[in-house]
Amino acid sequence: MSTFLRYLLVAVTFATMLGCDTRPAERAVRGAPAVRAAAGGMCDEHGVPQALCTSCNPALATVFKAKGDWCDEHEFPKSVCPVCNPQTAAPDLDEPVVEEKPTVGAIEGRVVRFRTPDIEGAAGIATVPAVAAETADEIACSARIEFNRNAVADIRAIVPGIVRKVHAELGAAVEKGAPLFELESTRVGDIHASLGTARERVKTAEANLARQRELRAGDIASTRQVELAAQELAAARSEAQSAESTLRMAGAGRGAASGRFVVTAPIAGTVVRRPAVIGVLATEETSLATVADTSTMWALCEVPEASASRVRLGQVMQLHTGDEQRPSGEIMWVAAEVDARTRTVAARADVANTDGALRANQFIEARILIGAPKQAVTVPRASVQRVEGREVVFVRSSPGTYLPKVVQRYGDGDPVAVVGAIQAGDEIVTDGAVLLRTEVMPGSIGAGCCEVE
Repeated sequence: MSTFLRYLLVAVTFATMLGCDTRPAERAVRGAPAVRAAAGGMCDEHGVPQALCTSCNPALATVFKAKGDWCDEHEFPKSVCPVCNPQTAAPDLDEPVVEEKPTVGAIEGRVVRFRTPDIEGAAGIATVPAVAAETADEIACSARIEFNRNAVADIRAIVPGIVRKVHAELGAAVEKGAPLFELESTRVGDIHASLGTARERVKTAEANLARQRELRAGDIASTRQVELAAQELAAARSEAQSAESTLRMAGAGRGAASGRFVVTAPIAGTVVRRPAVIGVLATEETSLATVADTSTMWALCEVPEASASRVRLGQVMQLHTGDEQRPSGEIMWVAAEVDARTRTVAARADVANTDGALRANQFIEARILIGAPKQAVTVPRASVQRVEGREVVFVRSSPGTYLPKVVQRYGDGDPVAVVGAIQAGDEIVTDGAVLLRTEVMPGSIGAGCCEVE
């Protein structure tokens, strides 16, 4: 940006602060036509740059008077007064300007100094101390919290029945094998009856096999008769075992022949859902409850496609819950495909949740640490300013004196970690950092309240 246009931008800013009508100047900033209304961008009538002509744009007069740049005799800004300080044509704003990125020393060699230390209070300058921290390169993404699917049980009735009693309330913590529901089923009664018949059949078959073996020892029965008795015993035992397995799977292994049976918890955890109520018909398609172990949760992070190649198994995903807690977990899975709609890659970490702060379907800010930790300091995000292509923070070295320091920023959080010529305890400018940035920009006319050395 040319010095001419910077001058105009600052003028518009001060006019806005003073409540003046800045529309003429804003039109000049937005487009070249207003600046080049006459040949060379000059006001032919008054002989000053069109965008700075206070006769054509009366709102700017208050700005220049406030800065002390005013010619009372000719009623123009003194710096562009056509009599005291004749001007040539204003620079063409469309002309390309090639600017080299300044060195660190060139920026850090500048010093911003208020004319008097008392002015910094009136300018709204505020500082906070830089804090020592250990940081690493990271990828910011949003994460969705889910239950650990390896520790979730969907409770259903294998055998259809009517819910007669509820033992576990929603949100209750249950142990493995704890009773959840008591059901009544006619089919369970039939299976109990079949089991009784099968057990009697087993007893008869065992007695028959023993008798056939005795007869065979006396050479009265044939070997074939012994084999048939053994086959009958095996079939009876198989029938009894099938009935017992069905009852056991249904939760009626110890139930009575009346058809009542109890559905128990297959895992220890918390009852997170319980749609079942007394009297509902439970079938294989009906979910009675969901039990989940919430001591560990899954954090599913959507990584931007451009950063996905840097994500690896074993890296740490850190969650930011909005308070001082920073739960984290190791990445256990990275998707092998890019989502065609969002152009992101899913990554999952197992995160400990012993205090229950994480909840399923919660959206949370996450960061994946992809580099070795580095010693750094943290500063407020608002304190980091951009000057000529470099990120800069301002350090208050003494009352009214500020030093720009070039830093390298890690991440986009707040506070943000930076590495540079600053140390823990340095007074970092937060409020007022934009004002100081304006002062150190090359060609800027600044606010007029301080000097740059």
